[in-house]
Amino acid sequence: MFLKRLAKTLRKQDWASFAIEFLIVLLGVFLALQAEDWNQERKDRNLEEAYISRLIDEARSNIDILAQHEKIFEEKVEFILALPNLQLNEAFQRDPLEFMYQLDYSTYVGVPNLRSETYQELESSGRLTLLRNSELRSAIAGIINDYRSTQTVFTDQIGDYRRLLFQSVPGETYYDYRVNDKVSDSESIISAIEAFRNDPAYVAAANAEITYGSDALFYMRQFKERAEEILLILQS
Repeated sequence: MFLKRLAKTLRKQDWASFAIEFLIVLLGVFLALQAEDWNQERKDRNLEEAYISRLIDEARSNIDILAQHEKIFEEKVEFILALPNLQLNEAFQRDPLEFMYQLDYSTYVGVPNLRSETYQELESSGRLTLLRNSELRSAIAGIINDYRSTQTVFTDQIGDYRRLLFQSVPGETYYDYRVNDKVSDSESIISAIEAFRNDPAYVAAANAEITYGSDALFYMRQFKERAEEILLILQS
């Protein structure tokens, strides 16, 4: 109908009417495109809010994970530092299970399993630009890449502390502690730990384990601080 009317206008050479109707067409197209842009923008902002909500959950989870590992490695290093002068009889009389817990964690090797599935989803789907804050995108990408490149710090021990300890402490003792949550023979454990401390290789092994634990602590604290900064950006 509109095209017929437009053709009739042209035959009459009614240029004023033609110009008006042409402008109406252009306005209609413009408004349609604008409405489509507005609708897409609304969808994008809703998606951004959903992704930011997920990123906040992941950042909080990562902070908790790193804080837990930080505590474990602090206890690990502190115990190894104190072990050479520790009064073993007093420690066992005070709390045998607590001593075994600390001894066990002095051998701890672990990688904090940081979450990054939301960022990876955004990256793989080509939706990273939904996050309009370029500082946020850069901060998340940075912590993920740096964490991947330093994971070996958490897994590569450089000494024989763990091996020497496990060779010294009776296997039955560890079995009772691990499986039955009890200490079966305090005297044999004390004797084993004394032999462990007197082993000629002990000092070098302990120093290497302290260095390993210190490196892990350094990086975990760095990553925790960065995760906290990311959380602040997400919540701003």
